[in-house]
Amino acid sequence: MSAKVKCRHCSRNLGEIDDTKQVQQLVQQQSLTQEELNDILQEGEQGELNVLLVCEECEEILSQNPSLFELENFIH
Repeated sequence: MSAKVKCRHCSRNLGEIDDTKQVQQLVQQQSLTQEELNDILQEGEQGELNVLLVCEECEEILSQNPSLFELENFIH
């Protein structure tokens, strides 16, 4: 099963990675807390792996508006 990479803010599809085990290993190699890992790697409704990142456009908005970092999701 593949991992779907999406933007955590605008839900834009950023791509798909065929090897879910490799994705999990790469993310787990980062020095993240379990809460942060759970925030990045989420299981979808059909059991698929979703990797939630931030797309370039949302990153640009966040860099111009730092107060938005306080919000879990700034696009409604």
